[in-house]
Amino acid sequence: MRKLFPITLFAASMMAGMASAQEAPKTDAAAMEELKAQLRVMQERLQSLEAKANAPVPIPIATAPVAKTQAAPATTQIKWENSPRFTEASATFKMRGRLLVDAVDVNVDRETGPSYKSRQYRARQLFLGAEGQVGSWAYRLEGGAANGSGWAWDDAVIEYRMKSGMLLTVGNQKVGGLENLTSIKTITFMERGPFGDLTDNGFVLAAQATKVGRNWSLRGALQGDSINKADVAAGAYNVNNAKERSGVMARATWAPVMTPTQTVHLGVSARYREIGGETPFTYSAAANTAYRAQNSAGGVLLSTGAVGKGDKTLALEGAWTRKSLSLQGEVAKIRVDRIDTSRSAANGGQDFDIVTGYAMASWFPTGETRPYSAAGQFSRIKVLHPLDKGGRGAYELAARYDFADLGDMKANTATALTNQPGLATAGTYKGLTAGLNWYPCSNVRFMANVTKAKINNRAIGALENDAKVTLLQTRMQIEF
Repeated sequence: MRKLFPITLFAASMMAGMASAQEAPKTDAAAMEELKAQLRVMQERLQSLEAKANAPVPIPIATAPVAKTQAAPATTQIKWENSPRFTEASATFKMRGRLLVDAVDVNVDRETGPSYKSRQYRARQLFLGAEGQVGSWAYRLEGGAANGSGWAWDDAVIEYRMKSGMLLTVGNQKVGGLENLTSIKTITFMERGPFGDLTDNGFVLAAQATKVGRNWSLRGALQGDSINKADVAAGAYNVNNAKERSGVMARATWAPVMTPTQTVHLGVSARYREIGGETPFTYSAAANTAYRAQNSAGGVLLSTGAVGKGDKTLALEGAWTRKSLSLQGEVAKIRVDRIDTSRSAANGGQDFDIVTGYAMASWFPTGETRPYSAAGQFSRIKVLHPLDKGGRGAYELAARYDFADLGDMKANTATALTNQPGLATAGTYKGLTAGLNWYPCSNVRFMANVTKAKINNRAIGALENDAKVTLLQTRMQIEF
């Protein structure tokens, strides 16, 4: 293309010269000289044009305008999980809460002394809270009124998930126990029974580390007292010792079988705690209910009194589920380090053991399965045919056996037997509970429990606190 351009100009110049030569007749010699002069001029023009054509032509590089990109406005996603969960980038927020309304009927027949009857309609729990996450940090906060008392917190924790997957949690929380870690919203029966009462694994302030694998979990914690406990300025037996209770606890679980239709769960937990300067630990239990008024004095029928300056607990747990059938049980041995008689002649004495446990079975005739996670916990069931979608909901039939033995607590010689009140109620407990649950949908449940229990206590003179307890309870529950 570069060579074609000068040739074209040359041809155009030749034609222009020839046209100029034809304008006026000249002599042959003069015409010849003029023609030669024109040829020289044309040759110089051609050389000049070729030089220019062969020279490198700079190509200007256009600088494309840089588009000013603006970050797209963050989009908030809303997902319905019984209440809306808001998600924006790496942050989430969700309101949570529950309402459990109970009706309780208690009938106590005693060997000696008057029988006792009671009927109550009560809010077992009325809780509100929130949970959320910001990057690797998360929080969970929930509290409310329970059993007609004032406001108190259950969950109140801050969590941090490390890159290794370990979860660090600080706040009011639980650590051990299969049924204990399974929420009250999800457990099969209305309450955790004497096993839950005596092992006393409720919410306390703790710093906990948790690691969950494919089918196993490990957790350990340093524990204090409940976040709801008021600050005290004086100790129980020594006014200058106002130290709060403290302890350590660990739990390990393993599921050798963990499929969508079958689960085998094994677990073990251990705890040590001491009272510091607080009132000694009391070991008491009710007949598979949170309603404590089981006698005219408003107390329970099975209790040691305030006798423990510390304790060591070892607990074993197991569960097996296959489709709609589920079996579960736990057993614990509590070694009570009893306070000295020099501190309390009424409650002091030798160390002793408490043994307690339960075994339960449940079955869903409608085909549901109890969901299990590698963290060693059961969660809310998923109703296969909810009532609001034309189904009949889910039905669950359940049975439970509870036992507890406090009889190893011995009398001391520091005072008379009649001055040691815990001896009269530190006996044995055996009870059977039948349960029927109906789930119209996954976050609503209606429950009915019937318990028949026998409490055998030792005779202290003419006092005999043996009792037979018949308990009927119903509950309506909704949670989000």
